[in-house]
Amino acid sequence: MDVRLTGGETFATAAGPTEVVPTPGHSPGHVSAYFPGAELLVSADALTVADGELAGVSPEMTPDLDTALESVAVLADRDVAETVCFHGGHVEAGTERLEEIAGGE
Repeated sequence: MDVRLTGGETFATAAGPTEVVPTPGHSPGHVSAYFPGAELLVSADALTVADGELAGVSPEMTPDLDTALESVAVLADRDVAETVCFHGGHVEAGTERLEEIAGGE
């Protein structure tokens, strides 16, 4: 069964409840997954990791940079301790770094 996730959905997983967060900017309809019980964010392509650090959005791969940064601000509203990015992998960085990225650093 296929399920279209557009954001705002919450569903149960083996890792606990998961919230689907709309994170457009990298692409229209892009979503990320937030696991509040683990303070874990799976940002997919909304963020990148470079040299072991949460590096933010990739300007050359993001057609709508302003919207992408707004999406990072939405993610920063959650209690995140760890982030998994599709480009760069896992990093122990979360809310504080997301706020820095959303603020333009």
